[in-house]
Amino acid sequence: MTTQIGLVGPKDSVQQMQRIIKEYPNFTAVPIIYKELEEAPTCLNQTTVTIDQWLFSGQAPFSLCLQKGLIMKENAWFVPHEGSSLLGTFLKAFYHTEQNHTHVSLDTVSPEYTNWLIEEFSLSHLSITLFDYPDYVEEDKLIAFHKEAFITGKATLALTCLRGVYRALKQVGIPCYRIKPAEPVTRNILGRIQERVNFLHVKKAQIAVVGVLVSFSQTEQKEIAYSYKLKHQELLVRKRLLDYAESLQGSFLELGNGYFEIFTTRGEIENQGWPYEIIEDIKQAAKLTVYLGVGYGRTALAASKHVQVAIDYSKQAEDEMIVLVDEEKHVSEAKRNEETLHYQQVQLGQDVSNIAVSPATISRLYAKVSQQTYTYFSSQDVASWLNSTERNARRILHALEKGDVIEQAGEEQSGRRGRPRRVYQFKKESVFNQATHVQK
Repeated sequence: MTTQIGLVGPKDSVQQMQRIIKEYPNFTAVPIIYKELEEAPTCLNQTTVTIDQWLFSGQAPFSLCLQKGLIMKENAWFVPHEGSSLLGTFLKAFYHTEQNHTHVSLDTVSPEYTNWLIEEFSLSHLSITLFDYPDYVEEDKLIAFHKEAFITGKATLALTCLRGVYRALKQVGIPCYRIKPAEPVTRNILGRIQERVNFLHVKKAQIAVVGVLVSFSQTEQKEIAYSYKLKHQELLVRKRLLDYAESLQGSFLELGNGYFEIFTTRGEIENQGWPYEIIEDIKQAAKLTVYLGVGYGRTALAASKHVQVAIDYSKQAEDEMIVLVDEEKHVSEAKRNEETLHYQQVQLGQDVSNIAVSPATISRLYAKVSQQTYTYFSSQDVASWLNSTERNARRILHALEKGDVIEQAGEEQSGRRGRPRRVYQFKKESVFNQATHVQK
């Protein structure tokens, strides 16, 4: 399987990466060349080829495109200008210049690395004036930095990672060398990309089980054996699920009591996205309520266990949602037109294992709090998050406070006459695995 690698950078850097990538038969290079750094986002937008992984010539174009939302960290890389890239430039500069440069201005490289470099190679006589930045800064700022260091005597030689900065400094007569990605460093990054691609391939081939439980009332369960209406409803459900199973290239199993399973792969499910329309179609056509869960696992048994957990979470929810439990037992809740909420199944301590609140509810609350800019919450917040009444929210908060999971953090005015509303926060001594909020 061939992986399309988008190579982004100035012409000479991209050409160097193209030469190296020929050593990787499973990679196909897609050169994306810009003349000026600021053109990188435009060049990416104009790319019509499907790119599997991105490789940038340096930190600056990578960070710029990341800020613009054009790439994701999961499939984008850049070649760092450290290691043999920086050392090679140092050697070249000191070998080809007659003046003994002991004062150098340097950009982009981290202070941790330069401190290590000085200590490791006994370069205490070398003075480095550094412009370190975590993401992206305009080239004009870097040019001004090097000029000031040269004019004030802090540096007699400039080392830069950006071609535009190098050209500008050369034009004004400042001794300057450009740090280019060294081939060993580029090979190291390509090796990591190969590992990532292999991992994703294995991950997409992972076993996945979609579980669908049709909710019948007790009366309907008794009548299903002889009610033609219910049989027709079941046929509609079966037809819709068969169509979905075919689209997933999966195997369809009917296990009885209104429960169905589809065995497929993780890649097939991720390619199609959350199947909201399954729930809606069955609800509209068959007038039935269904619970839909997805389980991933390294084995078929593990995936089947995880889909049962997902169904249980879905049944506990106040409103319709799709629940996924992956191989690490991380839970994801998805509602249409809302951000996907991700959290871990809680591991309650012995002291709080008898709280009259389900672990799923506690996890959801923690995840909701984690996505806020503040850590305090009230019964009104909880009612909104759980789509329940405020009375039920107060009951939950009382149980959690009694179980020593949360504590009162103060009071706030409710906006109308009456007693102020209590606000709470989770205790710092976490009694369960922390939940996380991720937007997909």
